[in-house]
Amino acid sequence: MSSSSSFIAAVFGVFLVAAPSADAQSAGHFTAAVLDEPEALDMTSVKYRPPSSAVLRNVEEMLWGFRPDGSVMPTVADWTVGPGAKTITFKIHPGIKFHSGDELTAADIVFSIARVTAHAPSLKRHTRFIDKVEALDRYTVRFDFKAPDVNFFDGAEWFLASKAYYDRVGEAAFVDHPSGIGPYRVVDYERGQYLDLAAFDGYYGKAPQIRAARIYFVKDDETRVDRLKAGEVDLVMDAAYTDVAALKQAGFNTVRLPANPTVSLVFDLLNPKAPWADRRVRRAITLAIDGDAIVKNLFHGVPQRYPHLAPGEAGYDPTLEAYRYDPAEAKRLLVQAGYPNGFAMPLYYPTGSFYGYRETAEAVALYLRAIGVKCQVEGEETVRLLAQTTKVQSDPKALYVSLSNEPMANSGLPPLEMLTISFLSTSGMVLYKNPAVDAQINGGLAELDPQRRSARVAAAMRLIHDDIQTIPIWDTVVVFAMKPKVHYQPIRHRMPHLALRDVAIDP
Repeated sequence: MSSSSSFIAAVFGVFLVAAPSADAQSAGHFTAAVLDEPEALDMTSVKYRPPSSAVLRNVEEMLWGFRPDGSVMPTVADWTVGPGAKTITFKIHPGIKFHSGDELTAADIVFSIARVTAHAPSLKRHTRFIDKVEALDRYTVRFDFKAPDVNFFDGAEWFLASKAYYDRVGEAAFVDHPSGIGPYRVVDYERGQYLDLAAFDGYYGKAPQIRAARIYFVKDDETRVDRLKAGEVDLVMDAAYTDVAALKQAGFNTVRLPANPTVSLVFDLLNPKAPWADRRVRRAITLAIDGDAIVKNLFHGVPQRYPHLAPGEAGYDPTLEAYRYDPAEAKRLLVQAGYPNGFAMPLYYPTGSFYGYRETAEAVALYLRAIGVKCQVEGEETVRLLAQTTKVQSDPKALYVSLSNEPMANSGLPPLEMLTISFLSTSGMVLYKNPAVDAQINGGLAELDPQRRSARVAAAMRLIHDDIQTIPIWDTVVVFAMKPKVHYQPIRHRMPHLALRDVAIDP
C-alpha cells in the first residue's frame, strides 16, 4: 500500500519489498534521499528551521555541539558562567577555519547573533534575554543577559557565520554560497533536485569516513523508498511508516528516532464567536478522534502517542492521559453546546516538511464527519501556513483550525522552551491566551532550580490539557532506512537531521 492511501483504504498486511539490490556505494561518494530541501543555504537567515536543518548541519555548526545522547558539549569553544548566570564568556579555540579559509573569531560570533536577530524569525526568540554580545579580544566573546536564560544551551541555536566572508562577497553570494565550519562544504546545488557536499579538509574535528555525498530532495514518500530498494541511494530519511516492517524483513537497516514535531489539532481561540471557542465543542472533538487507531491502523504502530510530554522529559506528568475516544458522548456534547447538526470547520495542514500530515488530516476529517463536523481540508506549504497563523493573530473574526507541527514531546528543546513557542500568548504564532498558563511559563523562565522549573512545566501542561487548545494525535518518529552495510545512529532528543560524519560504511 502506498503512503498516500486514504484512511478508509488503510489495510493490514505484509508489504512485499525487494531485497537490497547492491552494497552501499563507497565512502568516496555516498547518496541519500530526504523529504524536503533547505529553504535557504544560510542557516542564519532561514524563516523555518526543520527542512534546512535536516541537511545543512553538515555545512554549518553552532557555538557548541551535542553528544550522541543529546547532551550539550563544547566543540569550538569553552565557556564559563558568571555569578547568577548573568554572563557567559566563551573562549574560542584558535585556528578553526570556515570553508572560505577565514578563521573563526569573536567578531564572527557578534556578527552571527546580529544576523539571526535581523533575518531569522524562527531563531530570534533566543535573543530575548540577551542584553549585549561583546568581543573582548580576538578569541573571547561575552554574552551579558538582562535575566538568566535557563534554556540558553539546550534551547538556543547559534549557527556561526563569517563576517570577513560576508564583507567580501555581499548578501547574495553569502546566502547562495554558504561558508560554514562544518565537516562538509557545498560544491553544487540544483534547486528541487539535489545538494552535493564534499568533505572539508580544514575541518577542526575528526575527518568523516564519507568524502563526498549527493543528497536528493524527494517529496514523494513512495519514491524515496523505491530509490532505496532500487539501489539508487544508500540511505533515506523519513521512510514511510507503512514500509518499515517490509524494509526490515528484506534486509535493510532501519533506525527510529523519536523526534519533533507532535501532530496536533490546534484551535484558534482568539475568536470568541467560533464554534470551538466553547470548551464543550473542543471536548466533543477530542472524543470523536481515535488517535490510537490512527497510529495502529494508518501508520502501522510506528509513531508514538503521549498526552503532551514524553516520559523522561522535565515536567512529564504520568497522571495525564490521552483524550479518550467516545463518539456517542461527542454527539451529546455538541447538542448541549447548541450544534445538534454540527458545523463547518476549516482544517489546514502543512505540506512538504513532514511525513503523514495529509493522511492524518483525512482521517480526522472522517472522524469528525461522523459527529456532524464538516471539515474543509486544505494543505499549505509550511512557510505559508506560518504566515497565515501570524495573520490570524490580528484578525479577531478569523475561523482557523490547523493540523499543526507543534513542538511538544521529544521536540529536541527543553520543555519550557517548547511551552514558550507553542503556548505563551506573547509568542509570535500562538492563537491562545490563558493568563494562568502564561504565569507558569514566565515563572519557569525565571526559575534557576531545575526541580521547581519542572514543576512549573507540569502545572502549565495540566492547564493546557484541561483547556483543550491543542489535541495531540501522534508524536513523530523519524525512520532512517539504509543498505545493509550502512550504519547510522542519529543524535537523540534533537531536531532530526542527517549527519553524514556519523554514517559508517562496512568495508
